[in-house]
Amino acid sequence: MSWVCASLHFPAFFSYRIPNLSPSYALTSIIPGPSSLRLALVDVAIKLKGSVDYGKEIFNLIKSVRLEIEPPDRVSVIKFFIKRLKPSKTKSSSFEESFGLREYCHFVGPIKIYFDLPNREEEIAELLEKLRRVGTSDSLVSCQISSKEKGPDLSLTCKLLNEIRPETNNLKGRPIVTLYEIDKDAEFNQVNPYFRGRKGKPYINKTYILPLVEKMKGENFVLYEKARFLL
Repeated sequence: MSWVCASLHFPAFFSYRIPNLSPSYALTSIIPGPSSLRLALVDVAIKLKGSVDYGKEIFNLIKSVRLEIEPPDRVSVIKFFIKRLKPSKTKSSSFEESFGLREYCHFVGPIKIYFDLPNREEEIAELLEKLRRVGTSDSLVSCQISSKEKGPDLSLTCKLLNEIRPETNNLKGRPIVTLYEIDKDAEFNQVNPYFRGRKGKPYINKTYILPLVEKMKGENFVLYEKARFLL
């Protein structure tokens, strides 16, 4: 295996809304979804060379390669009650006030991601180094490459729910989230923002259990710490 390892450092709060939840009740998934990490590289590729064709090439390369995600050492999830403006349905005003809930994460330590690539490792590493955001525009990030990384410690990476044996792992206090992954049969034009004829859904929902455990909980926050799985 030829792993490319990257450490993602988030300088501010991170928020990645759980798929299919209302924006008025925007709970965060704690980690970015696999589809967002893959498409972030496609976005960098298009901007780097100013070529949608190059973005398509990168998309076809990484859409189904193995991806492992290791959360930070500690994560605090904070819930905010917010007041916001949304387009008004009446002609008397351009905007109207509304209220909602939104969660943000604060990370202690980086998120580590590992791509298992059969070739073109240096090219993907170069794109990762130029990564500046993941998901929404308020999830800013800087990226460092660990070129000598042998591979992930699989006891510390996120797992599909059916991969973990409850008889050997205490699942109490571990967060379980549903995230988007790219369908192996998805086509580039289904995710291409410059293509107006997009049809069908390129994503599938997958449920993950994270190598974290709840350590403290308050009225509007939860603190998690990294905890190994027994594989």
